[in-house]
Order: sequence, then structure tokens, then C-alpha cells
Amino acid sequence: MTRNIRKEQAAETREKILEAAKSLFAEKGYHGTPVREITRKIGMGDGILYHYFPGGKREIMAVLLRESFEHRREGIKQIQRVVEGLDLRDAMITIKRRLYELFTEDMDLTRILFRENDLLGFEEAEQLTVLIREQCAIFEKFLRERHEKGEIRALDFRIASRQFLSTTLHAIMSKSVGIQLLNEPDVYKHMEENVDFTIDLWRIPSATEKKPKVLLCDSQ
Repeated sequence: MTRNIRKEQAAETREKILEAAKSLFAEKGYHGTPVREITRKIGMGDGILYHYFPGGKREIMAVLLRESFEHRREGIKQIQRVVEGLDLRDAMITIKRRLYELFTEDMDLTRILFRENDLLGFEEAEQLTVLIREQCAIFEKFLRERHEKGEIRALDFRIASRQFLSTTLHAIMSKSVGIQLLNEPDVYKHMEENVDFTIDLWRIPSATEKKPKVLLCDSQ
């Protein structure tokens, strides 16, 4: 029983250190946050931090990034499963909503990713690019399958995938920096408008639209 309590206490302390560091990294930046400030935030000495994270601040950042990407990668897999049985419009709206929520549910970490990604040089930080590329590939496959079902016309699916997902990334960045970058302040309404506009561009032309226009000339 005592051993289990100690394990729980250790896990709780580790989590407190991670949460304190994440909050400070988001507020002051990685390089602007000394170890002492992290331990002061949780009311403990510097030694306790190195007990749980021998690599210090660098190891903490690596753990935060790694655990974040594991969570988000699993979230993307869940999105794939959810949209399989949905019609095209509902599926596309769900993809946008879920991705947006997946990245904005923890704004501290999202701000760290956008702010520090080019500065840190962590191998884990590069996973943001990898994750985005993976999602583009997944959505490209989704579009090909919907084309085979006759729901959309033939496209450059790779470019279409990147273009569609970039609008979601735009919304995430808007929330991250706290600047209104969207034309529509209601982000979910903006998503629906974007999906409707995109589907209209991708839809298969009707028979009437396919017919060439015949120009009638006045008789001489």
C-alpha cells in the first residue's frame, strides 16, 4: 500500500513539474525560463526537478513535446475512424473541428510549438512538421476514396489536401497569437462556410454544366 502511495505521489510531482514548466515556457519562452523559476512555481527545491528530469529543462521540453505528439497522433487516428461513415460535408466539417480542437485544447503547448519550433533544435520539435505531413497524406487518401465513390471530381489530391488543411492551421494560429485573422469571428461558422465553398469547387459538374455553349450568330 505504501509503495503504491509513493508511486502516486511521484507521478503527481512529475506532472506538477511538467505543468509548471509548460505554463512558463508558453508565457516567457524556453530560453527565458530558468530552472529555479519552475521549481519556485511548485514550491520545491531545484534538486527535485533534477531527480525526475536529470537532463533538466531540456529533458522537460522533450517530454512535453513527445507526450503531446503521441496524444495528437492518437487523436488523428480517432478522427479517421469517426468520419468513415459520414457523408462528405459532415466528414469535412468533422475533420476541421476535431483538428482545431486537438491543437487548441492545450494552448500553452500550441504556443510553445509555434514560438519555439525554429529555435529549440529538438528532434521532438520537428515532429510538428511530420504530424502535419501525415495528416495531409491521410486527407489525400480520404479525397481519393471520396472521388472513387463519385462524391467529388478528379483533382490534384495532394495540393487539394494541403490547401484544405492549411485553412484549419490558419484558424489555430489565429487563436494562438490572439489576433483575429479570420473573416468570420465565429470559428465554427467559418469552418462550415469554408467547407461549403470547397465542396462547391470540388463537386462533379452536372450534365447541363458539361454541355459546351453554342454561340448563335445572326443570319446575314
